[in-house]
Amino acid sequence: MKRIEIEALLRWAYRDELPKAAAAGGDRLAVGFRSGWGGVEKWGELLTLVQEPDIRNRFGLVPDYLATTEPHPDAVRVHEAVERLRLCGFEAPAGWNPVADLLDAAGDIGAHGTAAVARGLAALTLVDVMGRTVLRRSVSRLVMRQAILGGCPAWEGDVPELRQETGANGKVRWFRRVVLEVEGAFGPALEEIEVDGYDQKRQRPFPDAYTKFFLDPDPAPVVEARAEYELWRGALDLLAEDLTHGLEAHAVLPSTRSPRPWVAPDPERRVLPSLLVPPEAARESRSVGRKKNSTGS
Repeated sequence: MKRIEIEALLRWAYRDELPKAAAAGGDRLAVGFRSGWGGVEKWGELLTLVQEPDIRNRFGLVPDYLATTEPHPDAVRVHEAVERLRLCGFEAPAGWNPVADLLDAAGDIGAHGTAAVARGLAALTLVDVMGRTVLRRSVSRLVMRQAILGGCPAWEGDVPELRQETGANGKVRWFRRVVLEVEGAFGPALEEIEVDGYDQKRQRPFPDAYTKFFLDPDPAPVVEARAEYELWRGALDLLAEDLTHGLEAHAVLPSTRSPRPWVAPDPERRVLPSLLVPPEAARESRSVGRKKNSTGS
């Protein structure tokens, strides 16, 4: 058997083997390609949206129309393991802060750092109809993307600087909050709004005016990027473990990448990352929760 690192195995599967599968319709001829402007042209011609045939194959990839063989069975098993990542949960532990290195270098920034982490998590997740926090983009899609593009999710960031909001003229902006009476559904109601806090008549801020500060550059996108790196790196560990047995021609080796390359010194390699909850752990935690509830009742 060929010994291969998990990243190389994923690249081989998604770049070389899985595109060999024919399109969903079974046709290996490239009949569905058109320009990116084609949909607009079709709308202009027919004044309606047309359901075009999906040219992707069953693995969600554009087929290799020159291929003469089917994907290797190991590549298919790799894709099945990647799809099982959809069963994983997401959980940000208390105090999780992937940009602590940048914020510490920025100096005293108050609560702006905590707010940046919250914004980064909000961009990464959403709350579903059941009230659960889930990822906007599944871990399986993240793994597929990196397998096709190569490399790892970008995680570098610049040290932010605390700046004061200014207007187009370069002068500091002032704000104040006032309470106005507005028409409500059941009569007059009071509403607090934010307005300009600079007294143009006296050419000075109102006594209750305040200014605003912001971090430049905003570290929130770095929070999101580093969270994706952690999820991707954790998924590599899960895949390497899942594919240890069952492949015909490959022996999978774990990834040698750091779980958190922005942390110095490099932390010990973790089997289960902090953000990614495997299905087994999720079931165990639910079972423990049910036992606690039954005991409490």
